[in-house]
Formats: sequence, C-alpha cells, structure tokens
Amino acid sequence: MVSRKITSVDDLSLKEISSIVNKALNFQKSLKQKKTNKPKNIFNLFLEASTRTTISFELAAKKLGHNVINVNFEKSSLSKGETFNDTMDTLISMKPDALIIRDKNNFSPHEIFQKHEIPILNAGDGTNEHPTQALLDLCVIKSIFKNKKIKIGICGDIKHSRVAHSNIKLLSKLNHEIHIIAPNYFLDKAELTKINKKLVFHKSLSKLPKLDVIMMLRVQKERISKNAKNYMNSFKKEFCLNSNHLHNQPFLMHPGPVNRNIEIDSKVLDNYSKSLILKQVNMGVYLRMACLEFILK
Repeated sequence: MVSRKITSVDDLSLKEISSIVNKALNFQKSLKQKKTNKPKNIFNLFLEASTRTTISFELAAKKLGHNVINVNFEKSSLSKGETFNDTMDTLISMKPDALIIRDKNNFSPHEIFQKHEIPILNAGDGTNEHPTQALLDLCVIKSIFKNKKIKIGICGDIKHSRVAHSNIKLLSKLNHEIHIIAPNYFLDKAELTKINKKLVFHKSLSKLPKLDVIMMLRVQKERISKNAKNYMNSFKKEFCLNSNHLHNQPFLMHPGPVNRNIEIDSKVLDNYSKSLILKQVNMGVYLRMACLEFILK
C-alpha cells in the first residue's frame, strides 16, 4: 500500500481537496464523533513554537481515538546536538503509524517522506508551506460562501509566510480572485507569479476593490535576518489594518498569532463583527481530523 502525505497543497488533487474539506465540515456538524477501534500511534513532532497547530493536531487525533506522542525540540536529543536526520531515524525506528512535523527547514517533511515513506502531515516547514492552515481557511470560506468564487485579499509578510504560499496555491487551484497587498520588502513577485499569473498586486490597503475576505498575515520577524525592527515599524505605519480600511465590510481572517497594532489594530481585532479568526481556530481541529483520516487510509 502506498503511504499518503500532505506535505504541500500540490500533493492533493481537486477531488481530494473537496473530499477533505467536506469531511471536515461534516465533522464540525457532528455532535459526536465515532472513535476508531484500531487506534494508531501518531508522533506529533514540533521543532518550532506553536499553540494552535500543535494543540489542534493533538485534539484531532484524540477525537478520532488515536494515540498521540508529542515531541518538542527542548525535550528531544536535538537540543543535545543530535542531527536532525539521526533524530528522524531514531523516531522512525519506533514504527509510528504517522508523523506530524513542524520544522524550520524548507521541504523537510517531503524529504522525510521520500526517505521513509511514512504517512506524514506538514504542520509548517520554514517559509515554504503550511497546507493544513490553507485547507482550514478554505473550510471557513466555504462554510460562508459555499461554492461561490470570491475575491480575497492577502496582506502582510508574503515573502516569509508559509501560510500565504499554501493559500495562494490552494485558492489558485480553485480559481478564486486573489489580491496581494504588501510592500516590496515583503514580496517576491516573480516567485508568486509562477504559481498564478493572474494575481493582482497592491501597494496599499487604501483604494482596494470590494473584497469578500481580507486575510492579514503575521510579520515573520524570526525569519528576517536584517533590519527586522525597521521593517516592523515601517509595516505598522503603512499596513496595519484599521476601521478605515473596512468600509466595504469584508470578512477578516488571520492565521494567528496576531501582532496587535502591527498587522491589525486592537479595536478592529476586539470589535469587528465580521472577524473569522476564532472560527479559523475552531475549524483547525476538524480539518486536521479529516487530514489524519486521509493519510491513514
């Protein structure tokens, strides 16, 4: 049997995307989930900080009746100087049924799959991709707009955001109209247009077309090697979302965590009635249940 993986949005066909999204929405509607009578051992390996993703994956696995073993950097031999490859060989030798991994290195989940052919979910790899975040965002969008093709703006540190890269891939596959709002220092236009030549670029949050959704992104200060503080200050002045940008009343999304008053003004974050941010967190559990079922088939 061929092992399944979701290391990138590119791993999934349109049919598989639809199946996973519909499964997640059905899980959310169900009052009680039936647990498996054949529990699997799932290693939850997080080598970068996480709240929403690590907890939602653990909760998703437990709701399905599986055993979850959490491994973080501080408690692993990586902190003692063991190489990443040696750590992975050690963990795989224990015969887990599936692996969930977040790592600072681009493409490491894909490389692990190529070497070990174990069912694997990418929980975020460096600046590359975060496919389950994009899928849960799609679930939230579909719960509101059904099958309508929407106009969505994605604003922030596009260059360093794995969430942006996966969302642009996924929404492009589904033919939604995508508007990118970012300063030049947070943008690699040439790379983005390789994904979708129809992307529309904007240099400001002012004078945008009427959008159905505006997705703000975190400034990835830990991935910016030089002038991070200057970029943060500049971005805050020019791109912090406030009530003046919301006169067309789009739905508001953000993958979290939010840097208050840098990406979104606190008054908007606390009071905007069309915010979907906590709905995204809630959907994360059900989407990741669907993803686990997909790779464990």
